[in-house]
Amino acid sequence: MKKVSDNYYVSSQISEEDLDGLKNKGFSLVVCNRPNGEEENQTDFELIQKRCESIGLTFINLPMIPGDLQSELILETKKILDSNKKTLAYCRTGIRCINLWACANVFKEKVDETINIGTEAGYDLDHLRPILDAIRSSSS
Repeated sequence: MKKVSDNYYVSSQISEEDLDGLKNKGFSLVVCNRPNGEEENQTDFELIQKRCESIGLTFINLPMIPGDLQSELILETKKILDSNKKTLAYCRTGIRCINLWACANVFKEKVDETINIGTEAGYDLDHLRPILDAIRSSSS
């Protein structure tokens, strides 16, 4: 799990067993950015959702096909950021999560700042610069 901001973390695939620890660390929201069935041993989001609900965590299924940054996904991620809840977003490697975060973050932060935050979290987001510039200029 990598910290992106005080209230937003990204991770590779999680399991139901991880959720009690998240709850104990003050997380209130879990976001799945991964479609079911990408890998043989992948935990389906429904199992994680059911466990989240049983321990009082909110769960949002927001699957993204790799490389398919749709505006609906970006806007939903922006709503999640705007909620300011301590959130863990997961996918296979965390890259889809950080890409969606970056696209949503440029609605309020400058592109360079967003890329720097991503770098500090361990992700190179410079390849997203043209997309981030376009989103930032259209939201101003």
